Amino acid sequence: MQNFSWLQADKLSQNLTKAIHWAEINIISWSTLGQLGCIIAAIVAGSFLSTPAARWFATQVQKRRPFGFVRIHASNREIFFLIFTLMLLWLATLIAQGAHLPSAILQTVATLASVWAIIRFTSSTIESDFLARLVAVSLWLLAALSIFGWLKPAIDLADRAAFSVGSIRLSVLFLIKSLAAYGILFWLVRLGSAVLERSFMRASGLTPSQRVLFNKLSTITLYAVAIIIGLNIVGLDLTSLAVFSGALGLGIGFGLQKVVSNLISGIILLMDKSIKPGDVIAVGDTYGWVNSLGARCISVLTRDGKEHLLPNENLITQTVENWSYSDRKVRLHVPIGVAYGSDLHLVKKLLLEAADGHPRILSDPAPRCLIMGFGDSSVDHELRFWIYDPQEGEANLRSDIYYRIWDLFQENGVEIPFPQRDIHIKSGDGKGRLAPA
Repeated sequence: MQNFSWLQADKLSQNLTKAIHWAEINIISWSTLGQLGCIIAAIVAGSFLSTPAARWFATQVQKRRPFGFVRIHASNREIFFLIFTLMLLWLATLIAQGAHLPSAILQTVATLASVWAIIRFTSSTIESDFLARLVAVSLWLLAALSIFGWLKPAIDLADRAAFSVGSIRLSVLFLIKSLAAYGILFWLVRLGSAVLERSFMRASGLTPSQRVLFNKLSTITLYAVAIIIGLNIVGLDLTSLAVFSGALGLGIGFGLQKVVSNLISGIILLMDKSIKPGDVIAVGDTYGWVNSLGARCISVLTRDGKEHLLPNENLITQTVENWSYSDRKVRLHVPIGVAYGSDLHLVKKLLLEAADGHPRILSDPAPRCLIMGFGDSSVDHELRFWIYDPQEGEANLRSDIYYRIWDLFQENGVEIPFPQRDIHIKSGDGKGRLAPA
């Protein structure tokens, strides 16, 4: 028993001696310590330089928004820290290799840092947290498989895990390639669409409806090209899809009927210029100005701050009041009644005076005051005037005019009557008959 314990202690001592010897050669060596020092210096210098660089970028470059079509969900300091650290790490690696010094640790750390930066930048351009994490995990998995030399066996295994649907062979590798290819292509389409949208919005020779129309057509074209390129990238033969063409057409006919109808309706609206951004429209109970036109619906912003999303099809099939279709001038009507004993010529003068002094009311055509009829309790008038900014609202303008009319009537003794009713009371004659009172 004692000999066994002695053998265990001797074996442990030998293993410890080997570990110390390996550490002295591989870790506690001048070459290793020098590389670790370079790594630490690069990290510290990157952190030190990133703060003023981020501050300069925020005050000088970001005001011009040169990359406004790309939204990076990462701080400026983090971006510059990664850039400076990578530059210093690779510079140290190249210097060490040029001087024939050990650089294995430097090169490994620089490679891992480059992979980390690529993954961070790629995932930070995605707004969805779930998709950003999915992309980051996928890229880290690919990097780990490549570093350990397991990438090719994993690809072969994913290719063997397959099943057939008719003449089409679907494998796990095919699905992964398809998702990756279309994810990258749609991301590029989104960036390209943002660039084109900015270009169209800056074009001074285009009307607002033409800008939206060209933006929609370019986006549809980019997506169609991306789908065709994606099919070629994944190696899917388009002739093999003929089997599914009938079912696909039937599915589109029933399932996407409303979507296609709204898309075509939106293009028609833009081509005939009947609805444009900024127009004041009324559709059913919805009244407001057109904020934007989308592929499926338009956004109508009301005076209450509520944004109504109306399908494009409704604007084709329903009656739409466009207050600024051919001319932005709109005539408003303000009815008012005065007592029968009033001076009607004075009333007309006061009503026109109430309209003439308002800044939103046009002087050409001039406001008009008309007698609309003799009512039961009042002489009915109507004040009519024109405005050029219906998007600013009509209820607030009517309220201002009524306040002015009230003040002018009070100053000049004009009475606004209330309804009067005469009541006749009849009494009985004792025989169940009614007699006049």
